[in-house]
Amino acid sequence: MESLRRANLDALVGIVDTGMFTVDRTLRIRSMNEQAMHLLGCHRCEEPERHCSTCLGPDIASPGGPLTSTFDDRQPRRDYSVRVEPREGPAREFLISTAYLDAPDDRATEVAVTLRDVGPGESIRRALRDRWVFHDLVLVSLRMKEIVNLIRDMAPYDSTVLILGESGTGKELVARAVHAEGNRRERPFVTVNCSAYSEGVLESELFGHVSGSFTGATRDRTGRFEAATGGTVFLDEIGEISQSIQVKLLRVLQERVIERVGDQRTVPVDIRIIAATNRDLRTAVAEGNFREDLFYRLNVIAMDIPPLRERREDIPALTEHFLKSFSERVGKEVTAVADEALECLLHHDWPGNVRELENALEHAVVRAQGPVILPRDLPMESCRKNGAVPTRGNLDERIDAALRASDGRIGRAAEMLGIHRTTLWRRLQRRKP
Repeated sequence: MESLRRANLDALVGIVDTGMFTVDRTLRIRSMNEQAMHLLGCHRCEEPERHCSTCLGPDIASPGGPLTSTFDDRQPRRDYSVRVEPREGPAREFLISTAYLDAPDDRATEVAVTLRDVGPGESIRRALRDRWVFHDLVLVSLRMKEIVNLIRDMAPYDSTVLILGESGTGKELVARAVHAEGNRRERPFVTVNCSAYSEGVLESELFGHVSGSFTGATRDRTGRFEAATGGTVFLDEIGEISQSIQVKLLRVLQERVIERVGDQRTVPVDIRIIAATNRDLRTAVAEGNFREDLFYRLNVIAMDIPPLRERREDIPALTEHFLKSFSERVGKEVTAVADEALECLLHHDWPGNVRELENALEHAVVRAQGPVILPRDLPMESCRKNGAVPTRGNLDERIDAALRASDGRIGRAAEMLGIHRTTLWRRLQRRKP
């Protein structure tokens, strides 16, 4: 009886026109159809134990996850998001649904799992639904939401904040959010880019100077610390300041007093300090380029902003935000991004982070010939190449081009070709030797 039931299950899984597999109570795969093997990469499902975590990663098999929960309460689960990182190619997101398959012998019960590839169209809809807009920060990812929660928790206090992250990740926006959420929100927010000035000029910018203190100082000048009284000073690129200014900044943090250049009198300042850098300050301390005592004075509350490549789920929401902004600024009705173009944005490494994405979308809005951004409108050469799918000519050549443009994703390639994914699947099967 069990062998007959097994054969029936295998036959059912084999004819379902979607990715599907079944697992037993040990979460080992019992059946898997070709669509699922193709979606997941069959080489990941042919390892000796064939445990489902081999194909879908450890989260899928965690206690309280969709599979264990379905076995526990026999209730189905729908559209549970799973991110899969194959050994080759970019990470992909799937929505899985589960159903309990009863059997006379409880030990023989299984759970059926279906896979749905999340294409860019659905990605952007889900991202826009789940996005947060927090003081000009547009975000979807859990890591950025955790940063927002930290901002809310610590902003009402005057503790010094150190914001770490690569160039272009939005460190100044985070600093402004801290100020806007705090008790000093009605007072000035003063920004100083420490890398933009020579040592002497930066000292005068920060602390001010008195008349006659150096050549050209014809009158007294108030520095940024005094100008921000009652508010916040944001010191961007703090890792670039000289040793002598580090000493003076340490005194500001310890005593909340300054001395203008050329003056021996101390002036009290009531300010909150937020600093930011894209450098590794611990390494700079170890190399003797940054004072250890200053580092610890700055590093009271640290925020590490992840690069865009580590929070790609933010890209659709940021894309929609920038698209609307630039369309209004340029005066063009550019209202959408083609799926192929969005795929390019999602798979680009973004060494310049959010700033690079912003620039790319401004470029695309200016270049667009219609209301939809196409791959050819984007400045990245890889996007323009991968987005070219011919509309005429040999079908097999068009299929090959679509598969290249979609990184081998059957569903996306079928959409680009204007055919049903089953039709494309069967065509590919016929081409196999």
